[in-house]
Amino acid sequence: MKDLVNPPAELARSNPRAASTHIQTCTLSKAKSQRMHDYRLGRIPAYVDQTKLRDNRVLMRLRPLTQVRAENARLREQAGRQRKMKSNAAVVLRGVISFGVLAARDFKKLSPKRQNRAFRKLARSLAKKFATKVESLVVHLDETTIHAHFMLRAYDHSGHALSDKIKRDATASIQDLTHRVLACFCPGIQRGHRKLDRLAAGANYVETLHRSVRALHQDLPREIEEREAELAALEVAKTELLASIDEGRKDLDRLSEEQRTERLALASQKTEMEARVREIDAQDADVRAREEKQQKREVELDRREASVIKDKADLAKERGAQRLVADQLAKRSEEVEAARTEAEKIQITYQDALAAMEGALAEIAGGPLRRDPATGKLVMKDASLLRALPEELRVGLLRPMRGLVDIRSRVDQRSRELDRRGRAFEEKQAAVGEVITALTEGHAEISGGAVVMEDLPHCLKALGESDEDRMIQGILDLLVLSGEVGGGGLRGPRDDEIDGPGMG
Repeated sequence: MKDLVNPPAELARSNPRAASTHIQTCTLSKAKSQRMHDYRLGRIPAYVDQTKLRDNRVLMRLRPLTQVRAENARLREQAGRQRKMKSNAAVVLRGVISFGVLAARDFKKLSPKRQNRAFRKLARSLAKKFATKVESLVVHLDETTIHAHFMLRAYDHSGHALSDKIKRDATASIQDLTHRVLACFCPGIQRGHRKLDRLAAGANYVETLHRSVRALHQDLPREIEEREAELAALEVAKTELLASIDEGRKDLDRLSEEQRTERLALASQKTEMEARVREIDAQDADVRAREEKQQKREVELDRREASVIKDKADLAKERGAQRLVADQLAKRSEEVEAARTEAEKIQITYQDALAAMEGALAEIAGGPLRRDPATGKLVMKDASLLRALPEELRVGLLRPMRGLVDIRSRVDQRSRELDRRGRAFEEKQAAVGEVITALTEGHAEISGGAVVMEDLPHCLKALGESDEDRMIQGILDLLVLSGEVGGGGLRGPRDDEIDGPGMG
């Protein structure tokens, strides 16, 4: 599968979309030469476009190398090293961050501020990896392509030399770290092809070295020119030194007070120059302190950006929960509205049934209700109200009505008893009317199969076993049934039991 993604011919070459970091330990003399190169001090090489010197950016200024060397010696002593540090011991770890052709094209599209943040982030990450600190960071834009030079202190915080940590695994992890950091700022940057993978794909060993052959062809003339310039400078210095020696020998022969005075003046000038150097070092230390403060502000800015991203994620999650609650409330509102509609229907049915029952009770109280002797059917003055009742209520009401008619047919036979019972019945009938009125006005309710009323008439509480009491109890039961069931399950009506207007 790997061969399908990266064909051998492509894998054997360097990745043009990759960024890489190369490091090397430096003695004090090499570090000074590197500082000259980084800060464009002294003679400018021919390969540098001097019209772009102002475009170079110094992100972290190098402090005096003697201070770095002294700090390395102090760290070694704190680590318990007994031997004195060698004169040719490494002072800094120099490195260069470079890009492939396509990677450089994408990286240069970033703003200078974002490029600087990317370089600083990578340099700080490398310093954190090796437990040391960044000493210098410079971005060059005056050569063929953008790149950055940096220096790390050559000893970690525990006083161990970084050269002991730089092994094959460490160099591979440096490239992983380079890809991981720079890809956060420029997603198009990829990890470079590993050396072993390139060799396995058929690349020559020379091609897998620090630079490609093309890079050597580009860099060798520059390096030869630099070496020739250094050699010429050394030759000039040698000639000047020999001449100075000869002149010194002559001066020794004719040493005079004037020359001694001149030497004293030179010594004074040297002292002034040293004081000036110390002043410049102090200024550099101040600049470095400000740069470190700026680094801390950038770290705090990264932390705040991460916090803002987290707050946005939490807000999105909270909004999702609010939308879910809103959907649930809408669904609950629909259920409540459906229940309210059903309750209104039941209330309308209850009110219609109550009106019909009041009309039937009015006829019962008025007396026109009778039974036809020929057919035995009940005859009412207006049967439309009874007809409008629900079937269950109408069937239930016919039973007490028939009983009432039968009772009236026996009134003449039981006149005295009927008078007494009539008065009691009227009282109970009036009490039933009060109960119906109380139910209508909401002063009474039906609960547990009975009418619950704060001042229920005593005559209804003391119902006996007489026919009248059973009839009144039936009416009360009918009221309870209409309030609790509304549409309960009694037998169907028999219309042929009622005769009169409105029943046809």
